[in-house]
Amino acid sequence: MKLNYINKFTMAALALSLGIFACEKKKEILAPWDTVGPGTEFAQIRIMHAATNFRAITGQADSLHFFVNGAKINNTRMSFGGVWPAQTPTTYTSVPAGNVDLRVSVGGIVNIDSIPITTLKLNLAAGERYSFMLTDSLLNASKDSSRIFVRDSFPTPLNGRIGLRFINGLTDTAGKRIDLWSARRNANLYANIPYGSISSFSNQPFINIADTLIIRRAGTMQEFARINTITFANQKVYTIFLRGDVLLSTGAKARTLTWVTNR
Repeated sequence: MKLNYINKFTMAALALSLGIFACEKKKEILAPWDTVGPGTEFAQIRIMHAATNFRAITGQADSLHFFVNGAKINNTRMSFGGVWPAQTPTTYTSVPAGNVDLRVSVGGIVNIDSIPITTLKLNLAAGERYSFMLTDSLLNASKDSSRIFVRDSFPTPLNGRIGLRFINGLTDTAGKRIDLWSARRNANLYANIPYGSISSFSNQPFINIADTLIIRRAGTMQEFARINTITFANQKVYTIFLRGDVLLSTGAKARTLTWVTNR
């Protein structure tokens, strides 16, 4: 009788252990790919494709998948102008924290993701968010300075303020600089910005009226792109980014000003 009790106890303990092990395995497989807020074991990234001359540089189709430590993180292929996972607030892709490999890949003949384009070595802090923009510079060079990969570190703005950041990913063979002008404020929000640069987040006054944002050649009235109607929300955080070919005004690779919401 005592032996039966011990056996039942042993079996119950074993079942509990297996249950815990199964839960942990399930967590290991599923948790990195959720898009809920940051946790303690994972970092989060958002990817923007702004490599205007991807096809010309790589000789490959502009239809990409991204892998972290060999696991695919986007379930639909990304073409120029795409944002993964979305432009909405707090929507990032969770990935394991620590030292990771971020691989950009295009389709092959046998394996649909068999052709690697570039692999980045990244160190991601647990619970932090990051933005990665794929640009022509990154494809042309392996230097860290060519990466637009930044930690999205920002405090919640005070009441009556917004957080704003600007990325210039406009391809311009002339290498000239641009200004970002606000019609509502009748002033530049950012001035004399070179290609490939990214500002830090800055606090800006919240104005509850739609604005028009215009990209101009630095110090001139020559316009390249605009957002005709954009309304910011109180205490939210945004990234405004410019992409495309400075010489194109129409088409998929046209110079375009757009934005994502970071919080």
